Amino acid sequence: ELLGLERVGRHDNFFELGGHSLLAVQVSSRLSQAVGVELPLSTLFARPVLGDLAARIVEVLSRSGPQHLPAIVAVSRHEPLELSFAQQRLWFLAQLGEGSTHYHVPLALRLRGVLDRSAWQRSLDRLFARHEALRSVFVAPQAKPRVEILPPDAGLPVSEHDLRQRADTEAALSDLCHEEERTPFDLARGPLIRGRLVRMSDEEHVFLLTQHHIISDGWSMG
Repeated sequence: ELLGLERVGRHDNFFELGGHSLLAVQVSSRLSQAVGVELPLSTLFARPVLGDLAARIVEVLSRSGPQHLPAIVAVSRHEPLELSFAQQRLWFLAQLGEGSTHYHVPLALRLRGVLDRSAWQRSLDRLFARHEALRSVFVAPQAKPRVEILPPDAGLPVSEHDLRQRADTEAALSDLCHEEERTPFDLARGPLIRGRLVRMSDEEHVFLLTQHHIISDGWSMG
C-alpha cells in the first residue's frame, strides 16, 4: 500500500522499490499499529530487505511481546506548546541564518478557466483554519522557543498581481516567482504560509503558495 505496488517479495529492498525517508516514517507507524512493535527508523535503514526486517520484528516480539502504546491525546492549549524535534532543528537553523530562504517549500499551480476569486479565498481560509500546523508561529521569550497558534479566523494571506496589460507576461511572472522565493518568513509573527495570485488573462491565473519547512514537508504537500 505504501509503495503503491501490487506485489512485494521477501527479498525486495524497500529503498530500491521507491521507498524514502517520509515513507519510512509511515512504515514505522503502520508496524506499531499492525503488530504492536515500535522499531526505530534506523532499523529500516539497516535492514531494508523485507525478509531481514521481518526477522528483526520476530526478535523483538519474542523478547518483549506486543507493545501497547499509549493513546495520542490532545494537549492543553492553555499551556506553552513545545516544539517537535524537527521543529527544534529548523528553528535553530533559522537563528543561525536569519532571513534565509533555504527552507521554503514552494508550489505553483496554473488555473485555467473562470476563477471565482471569493470561493478560492474562502477555500484557502478554511484550510488555514482547519490545520493548526499552518497557523503555528515560533516565539522565544528568554531564548526558550515555544509554539503559539494564530486564531483560525486570521485567514491565509494572498497578494494579487494583474499582468493582463503586460506584453511580457511570462517574464513578469518569472520575476514574481523569484521575488516570492527570495522573501523570508518571520517565524515569530507568521503566518508561515502565504500565497500570490497572478492574473495572466481573464481565464488564466497562476497561484504561488509558499510554506516554511517548519510547518510543512513533502508528506504534507502530498
